[in-house]
Amino acid sequence: MKESISQQLTNTPQIEHIIIGTAGHIDHGKTSLVKALTGIDTDRLPEEKQRGMTIDLGFAYLNLDANRRVSIVDVPGHERFVKNMLAGATSINLVLFVIAADDGIMPQTIEHLEIINLLGIKHGLVALTKKDIVTDEWLAVVQEDIRKILTGTTLECAPVIPVSTVTGEGVDACKAAIKELISQIQTQSINRVFRMSIDRSFTVSGYGCVVTGPVLGGQVSVEDEVEILPIKRISRIRGIEVTGERVGKAFAGQRAAINLSGIKSGEVHRGYEISIPGYLQPANIVDVSLRLIKSTKHPLKNRARVRFHINTSEIMGRVILLDRDQLNPGEETFGQILLEDVITVEREDRFIIRSYSPAYTIGGGKVLRYNTIRLKRFREETLKTLNILASGNIPDIAEQVYLSSVVSRGERPFAPTIGDISRQVNIHPSVAESSIAGLVNKGVLLEFNIDGKNVIVHRNVISSLKEQILDTLRVFHKENPLKIGVDESHLKTLLGKNIYPPLIAATLAILKSEKAFKVVDNKLSLANFEIEVSTQDKGKADKIEELFLNAGFTPPAAEEIYAKFGVLSKPIISLLIEQKKLISVENGLYFHAGVLDKLKEIIKDHINKHGSISVAQFRDLTKASRKYAVPLLEYFDAIHFTKRTGDVRILL
Repeated sequence: MKESISQQLTNTPQIEHIIIGTAGHIDHGKTSLVKALTGIDTDRLPEEKQRGMTIDLGFAYLNLDANRRVSIVDVPGHERFVKNMLAGATSINLVLFVIAADDGIMPQTIEHLEIINLLGIKHGLVALTKKDIVTDEWLAVVQEDIRKILTGTTLECAPVIPVSTVTGEGVDACKAAIKELISQIQTQSINRVFRMSIDRSFTVSGYGCVVTGPVLGGQVSVEDEVEILPIKRISRIRGIEVTGERVGKAFAGQRAAINLSGIKSGEVHRGYEISIPGYLQPANIVDVSLRLIKSTKHPLKNRARVRFHINTSEIMGRVILLDRDQLNPGEETFGQILLEDVITVEREDRFIIRSYSPAYTIGGGKVLRYNTIRLKRFREETLKTLNILASGNIPDIAEQVYLSSVVSRGERPFAPTIGDISRQVNIHPSVAESSIAGLVNKGVLLEFNIDGKNVIVHRNVISSLKEQILDTLRVFHKENPLKIGVDESHLKTLLGKNIYPPLIAATLAILKSEKAFKVVDNKLSLANFEIEVSTQDKGKADKIEELFLNAGFTPPAAEEIYAKFGVLSKPIISLLIEQKKLISVENGLYFHAGVLDKLKEIIKDHINKHGSISVAQFRDLTKASRKYAVPLLEYFDAIHFTKRTGDVRILL
């Protein structure tokens, strides 16, 4: 570490973006094979040396040639340490499946093969170890058994290579097979957001906290800021090593050791992850596609408690089956895992479930998304959404985020941003931007400028809101047949608090362009709505209007009108107000419009002659009591006809 990074980078071999992992029963020679291939003993713990068995993950690297190097993870084979095996297996691209020729197929051979199959690891070879201690006839029998158990699995076509780590026979053949398999593997795209799952955390004197693990996505550089999850601590990267070499960057598909600043190793545990700040969201509900292995003896019942293994995490949880009450061996379905603690996941993460007690592998599947709510079972719409998420089609999944994001569920809905899509679909922001642009071009998503910001909304959301607005106007007209329409602010109230207000404004703009409604006196009504007044109501309206006109400056109170014409006269007064024949000066106090016009002339003449008018002068001129004089003068102030200055009014 005394050399500069630039000096060390000069001699660093090209590190492949691929991780090799071992698998197989205990004492079948996994660690010995790794040592024969690499020269590195991966048993690092004193207890492992003492007992002669692998307990935890071991790490090495294989030089494919002078210029290329690849990481290797050696996993334990004992049934007690399957959880440690899973912590290493979920990130590997190529498996060295080790079977001892003398023992043949054993219990953990089968369980590890089931795990490999569930994780979808398609590339690998079978190393048939301890060839030197069996006869050729026995070797042929074991090879036949191996072919039988591989049938129908992801390793069905894997080469089977007899090998002896004692004599060295077959070791070069294993290396050659690894090189050939690596050439067939499509390396992980770095065009994703950086993410690394932690399998070890320790302290290096003079450097502090170092964490190791597989880089699951993207790339990261020295000096980058990262977030440690699920504890949401921000740290800076002081240094990076890959396969024992100091490097400036680490990429998806590599194993890395990262030196973090500002945190102690004891604060970081296996199962934690690091990513760019704000990208991953800790959650304790995961939507999944789930398959039960055929060899499982019992069906999986709804709400069964299981051990949930994902990346380097093991956590307890309950399985919620969304379309059935039990999942039979060999079947696949959609479900939710309700976890007993928070974790971080991405779409398409592979996971394994094991029974609670005794612990053995029963199934696995893929993550569809993290969630914050429990889904209701046996809902067709829910299953349709999960089918779209399972399809893997990025534009379809992005579209689904736009559709689901406006479902209120008691919270304010929102219009997703590119960042939201990147996080929820687990794609790089540039890929998210491209997918969104394609959906906008197709008219699936609509783009608006709201409050100076570009907001993108799904067309179905706008269509649904349009119909909701029109239905609200229909109901309003039915309940208020003598009103010309509703104020926009009141319409928003009628629509409910959970609808994003700018979204209403955007939808109203579309409806206006479509001439679906009209605006009269700043009030909205359906395009074809007209006030229809019956002969009886018209006669009553004429009488009420005449009463107010004749009353002049001392109009009747609303209660007097209701007493004389009945409570049903309330809509008639509203109609006269809508028609601007009556003016509401204050709550419950109405004047005829003609009377107010006459008062305006009186005030105007007086102020033009005397420069101002007081309350007393106004009362003398109109013979109105203070009960009416003060509200009238305040009304004229409110409509900006007059302005109060001290105790008098002047014209504006």
